[in-house]
Amino acid sequence: MRSVSSLRAVGGIVLALIVGILLGSSIQPLRSQPSAQLPSVQPASDLLVERLVREVDDTGWQMRNDVAALTALMKRVVREVEVGQQYPQLEQQGKVLTERLAIDAEIAIAQMMLAVLEKSVVQQGQEQWVIQRIVDFFGVPLADVQAYRDRGHTLSSIVLGCGIAKAAGAKPARAFELRQARQSWPAVAVSLGMKPQSLGNALQGLFP
Repeated sequence: MRSVSSLRAVGGIVLALIVGILLGSSIQPLRSQPSAQLPSVQPASDLLVERLVREVDDTGWQMRNDVAALTALMKRVVREVEVGQQYPQLEQQGKVLTERLAIDAEIAIAQMMLAVLEKSVVQQGQEQWVIQRIVDFFGVPLADVQAYRDRGHTLSSIVLGCGIAKAAGAKPARAFELRQARQSWPAVAVSLGMKPQSLGNALQGLFP
């Protein structure tokens, strides 16, 4: 019964973490910097929206893979687990997948919020203010931020990459190297050792 209880606990942790992130994300809605004059609002370009959608699609692809891996593990448990036996390898796999799914969900939420914010920033013509906030908040040289933009990263992707690096205690340059190698942002976070529920704290205060 002990092994069954452990596996049940793994499943409970998966659900609890995902629900907790969805309902209690520490990433607060971000406010744009007020300006003395209200600029005319222009729709975000279709090109920008498509880039943002492609970035979200990469995260969705990672989530689908991780859910598929969890489903495969669940099937294996049903086939192989017997009451009264110990299955440390399966329990470890369950723990790893639990953390990956939690990271997937946390990044997906942050990415969605940042993408919506970026559309508003572009509409208000406040890109330079956001770039300066990135430089000041994360301590990233302005030249690096500009280089990331030249490589095709959106502002929301730059914030996300810097946030993941900060949450993992890594250098932003390393996060962008992994992303440039076609790793999804959740995969980058796992590669850097980011723990679940740490991204929100890393981004807290970015946009006062």
